Amino acid sequence: MISGLRLAMAQSWLFLVAAELAGASMGLGFLLTDSQNNGRVDRVLLAIVLLALLGVLTDIIIGFVEKRLLRKWS
Repeated sequence: MISGLRLAMAQSWLFLVAAELAGASMGLGFLLTDSQNNGRVDRVLLAIVLLALLGVLTDIIIGFVEKRLLRKWS
């Protein structure tokens, strides 16, 4: 169940950014699109790094919870 949650969180970040790219007026996906249109490479890289950090942080948190649950029920 926890492995499924980890995979689902990865997909949810992808879908969130895709939805923001499609037509949002704020968020990291919008920041990517707006910065690309304005030629702001620094902001594009910032948005990519932030998305990567959010994904890694989410995975670490779920991994920590998984280890605690395995210790409790093993």
